[in-house]
Amino acid sequence: MIKIYSVLLISLFLGLVTTQILTEKCLSCLRQHKEGTEDCRMTWTDTFCGKYVMSKGFWEAGGYRGLSFEACASDDDCAADTMRIFFRRFGERCAKQLNKETYQLTCADYIRLHNGGADGCSRSDTLADSKSIEGCMSY
Repeated sequence: MIKIYSVLLISLFLGLVTTQILTEKCLSCLRQHKEGTEDCRMTWTDTFCGKYVMSKGFWEAGGYRGLSFEACASDDDCAADTMRIFFRRFGERCAKQLNKETYQLTCADYIRLHNGGADGCSRSDTLADSKSIEGCMSY
């Protein structure tokens, strides 16, 4: 019984941390950085849609929210919820890659997850995105 309560408390804490980091300001910076539109675009490897330039794989890992991938990606609330779920799911992994505790992750860390996937925080090609978000968050 104690294990169940411990898991529940940890899950609630991680959810609160992710919600606190993904403030409206953070979401606004993510939208500005991604410069997405309501439309979808296809590449050789994936389809990307919405203001957050969400990939179908990201949407799937974020829990298949909404009626469809395209509908969710074009709906700000659904897309933001999908991002919160994805970041909650992979936040601990990101924190380990950055030698941080989960509660220490910033909006700039979460953009690395968004752009680089589950292992984005360990990829050097996501550092420029992180710097861009830090600049936006400082205004």
